[in-house]
Amino acid sequence: MNVTEDKIKAQLRGRALPVPRGGAATTPQAAAEIARELGAVVIKALVPIGRRGKAGAVRFAETPAEAEAAARDIIGTTINGFACGAVYVEEKVAIKDELYLSFILEDYPPQVLVSKQGGVEIETAHASNRDIVHALEVNPIKGLPVWSAIDLWERAGVSGKTLAELGKLTADLYSQFVEADATLLELNPIALGADDRLTLVGAMMATEDTMFEGGDDAAAGSLNERERRVIEANRNLPGGMIRYTELDGDIGLFVGGGGAGLTQHDLILAAGGHPANHTDASTVNPDKVRVLIDAILDNPRVKSLFVSWHYQQMARIDRRVIPVIDALKARKVDLEKFPVVIRMFGPGEEEARKAAAELPGIHYMPHGAPLSDGVRLIVELTEKAKRLAQVQ
Repeated sequence: MNVTEDKIKAQLRGRALPVPRGGAATTPQAAAEIARELGAVVIKALVPIGRRGKAGAVRFAETPAEAEAAARDIIGTTINGFACGAVYVEEKVAIKDELYLSFILEDYPPQVLVSKQGGVEIETAHASNRDIVHALEVNPIKGLPVWSAIDLWERAGVSGKTLAELGKLTADLYSQFVEADATLLELNPIALGADDRLTLVGAMMATEDTMFEGGDDAAAGSLNERERRVIEANRNLPGGMIRYTELDGDIGLFVGGGGAGLTQHDLILAAGGHPANHTDASTVNPDKVRVLIDAILDNPRVKSLFVSWHYQQMARIDRRVIPVIDALKARKVDLEKFPVVIRMFGPGEEEARKAAAELPGIHYMPHGAPLSDGVRLIVELTEKAKRLAQVQ
């Protein structure tokens, strides 16, 4: 989950790395006050995503009045799918050249990517000329020594007195990438000034759990109440993890995440169904499961519920199924109008089936039924329920 720029810059500043002065502002007036202190500034939408310049969400301002107007234009808009509730106001830096640097963990081992041609057009330039980006695989045990970073930048075409400083900066940034448990740290551009000083102007970072751990308030601002409720429970209740991401479909999904969860999601789409959410959960804490189930069922778009995991070899499935049954009972759900399909096998299965039998109308799949059978059934029953609703 992407981290907003104010938090990234604060981390980099804490390591005494060359970051422009700046601050977050939630109102146009606050943006003007920051600009009054800094002088000429750049106004950036504070949303957890990159490529804001391409979306018109980066503005330059020479005066506090211009900063206030720019902030007023940006705050309250939606940028690349994220609601913008604040801007980052940063001192304007004179740039002679732009460099690109990123650390990425997509597979083993992590990689560092550099280019002498940084800036907003890096992706377009790379698409037309793959040779402008140079990569190095990093041994996670040995880390990234300064001399290896220098060698990489030399291969990218950088020379002169900047090279040693750039190598040290790259090694320091790799340490930040590791300490932050990041999957991505992108510095674009690294500005080379007229005095050959380096400044980290653009920064984007992604971690696996930032938003779900409640560490990114700006990101949380783009979530609805149900998603925020799950984040809060994930942070405060013990026992495993829960995640909930809402989509625009009508089939509620309580799936375990991972490969099986993603496969079922794709199978539903292929069968003509529309997932209302995606979940990821490792918990068997009934209280935590109940929060997740309630979030799914509280979504007014949801017309059905599909509870389906990979075969559980150790975790007791009754601790996941029984909270589902309890939630359906408490809501007095009409299972003729709101179909429920359960595909859960493993320890506690007898207890889970016994609990499900208390609600006639639940479709509990036969033991060992494949993923595709459960998907096919929930899509068919959902469409049938929708047709019935239209007739009534």
